[in-house]
Amino acid sequence: MPIRLTPASKVLLIAFVVGFVLQQTGDQFLGMNIMSWLGLVPAEFMLQHRFWQLFTYVFVHFDVLQLFLNLMMVAMIGSELESIWGRWRFLRFFFFCSTFSGVSYLLLQIFVRGSDGLHHPMAGASGGIYGLLMAFGLLYGERVLLFMMVFPMKAKNFVWILAGLEFMTSVFSGRGGLSSAAHLAGMAAGFLYLWGKASWMVIKRNRQGKLLAKFMGRNPFAAATKKGRQHLKLIINNEPPKPGDFEGDRDDPKTWH
Repeated sequence: MPIRLTPASKVLLIAFVVGFVLQQTGDQFLGMNIMSWLGLVPAEFMLQHRFWQLFTYVFVHFDVLQLFLNLMMVAMIGSELESIWGRWRFLRFFFFCSTFSGVSYLLLQIFVRGSDGLHHPMAGASGGIYGLLMAFGLLYGERVLLFMMVFPMKAKNFVWILAGLEFMTSVFSGRGGLSSAAHLAGMAAGFLYLWGKASWMVIKRNRQGKLLAKFMGRNPFAAATKKGRQHLKLIINNEPPKPGDFEGDRDDPKTWH
């Protein structure tokens, strides 16, 4: 699938790279602890009130492989969705999924691991990206992608395989399992977002149809509409009158169609 980078996707890619370089440089070479400020750490989020972590954790990553995979997914999947949704709807969807994923991670660490999990950070854009994958699988289910860059596979099957892998990881991976469960929450958020928006559009369309039907029931032109005329058009002869030619003497009166 050819990659055509769109504006918002470019901004995300640049932000991911810049965030990774700054965090890794500060933590490894300057003795800073940027991960505790920008990553999603349950203890820091709740006790230190670092609420911005729910937004910033997507811009830091643990290693180069995680960063690379997320960059590829945003470039391939994100640009495709942005091209049909537009910039702002794409960004709203992405951050809705990532935020839902982050909240799920916080709740899982608190209620599943308790105090032991309060200091384990979550980082990376995978929650939002899994939401993008869900949307892509629903909108372009028959499109062929390369699984592991080698095996051709339909997009809908690709999404289900990734969901299965994340589920297996969440069950059998120990510490990293809750992060995988949070990724699945991002995927679920993508489905709920699209389902909710589609349902609202149907309800809105039905309401408009009922109002239109009610209006047309009282419209004096309803009979003409039922015969197949979809709109009214006024045709006016704008030619200037000839000398001595008055409105009542003309043979071509104004007509309604």
